[in-house]
Amino acid sequence: MALDQTHFLYADRGPTSVYKFRVGEDPLIYVWFEYSDGTGSLHVTPKAGPFRPDEPLEDAPFADLETLLAERGTTKAQWIEDLFAQYGERVHWSYP
Repeated sequence: MALDQTHFLYADRGPTSVYKFRVGEDPLIYVWFEYSDGTGSLHVTPKAGPFRPDEPLEDAPFADLETLLAERGTTKAQWIEDLFAQYGERVHWSYP
């Protein structure tokens, strides 16, 4: 069940999927790149709104998405539920 623990600013599925979001009350804007092999990389950006390939990115203060979510009191399963609730069919059909 979606709980809006994660608020997505952008989501795009593809060979490299890109998700831009905030978690709970954390003021940082995170960008998660998820690669086709299941790995990913987590970054932060100062820019709100849709992701743009030229926007500035820095390494996130967490090693990966799961670590960030655990530190914020949520899980990847909940992250996915919130994603589907906010982006519906646009990403649901293509999420593994």
